[in-house]
Amino acid sequence: MKSRTVLLYALSLLLPLTASAQEMKLPVFYLRYDGGTGWEEIAPEELEKELDVPDSQRHRLTLRIKEQWSDAFTSNLYSAVSRKYYANQSGSYTYFYLNPDFQWALSDRVQWSAGARSKWTFYDGSDANDLTSLLATTELSLELLDELKLAPFFQTVFDLYRNGEKTQQTYTAGLRLESRLSAAWRLSGRYRGIARCPLGTGDDGLERFNQEFGLNLSWDPNR
Repeated sequence: MKSRTVLLYALSLLLPLTASAQEMKLPVFYLRYDGGTGWEEIAPEELEKELDVPDSQRHRLTLRIKEQWSDAFTSNLYSAVSRKYYANQSGSYTYFYLNPDFQWALSDRVQWSAGARSKWTFYDGSDANDLTSLLATTELSLELLDELKLAPFFQTVFDLYRNGEKTQQTYTAGLRLESRLSAAWRLSGRYRGIARCPLGTGDDGLERFNQEFGLNLSWDPNR
């Protein structure tokens, strides 16, 4: 499984080499901070006192590096570190992830995008719930007609807990359809199936399967 992750990272680095060096632009850097606090079960008479010290705090720092190798090829590298702290209960944790992805216009009507993410979660006190999550996703966008676009996609996630009984694998496959009925009317729809299975020796069979679908109709009278 580790070899698959290494291969995905290698592909994300090697694919841009096909782009012309003369068309490359300097990378763009984005740095973002998010934070928050929370309180639980505050009695009305204790409101002012309880708000002095929050029950939980959350902090996250995210770095994004965007590189446009050519007009047809763009890649991103996301990395983040986050800390969730509970003052009066257990469950505090820290996670870190790396997430490279790319978008590649193979032609005027075909675009391919793909990405991989490795996420490591560590809990305070006990390592029983520590988690390594590996994700890979890909999507192919096909413009069949000027007014019709089709986009099949696939995603797989392996959640590798220190506690082997919770370890699982999730597969998601779906299809998006976008159509322009006229200058003012647009219709889009999506479908996806999600299958979750245990991961490990002796754990065979499907644990859960969900189906999701939706339709969206929009009208713009200004067009």
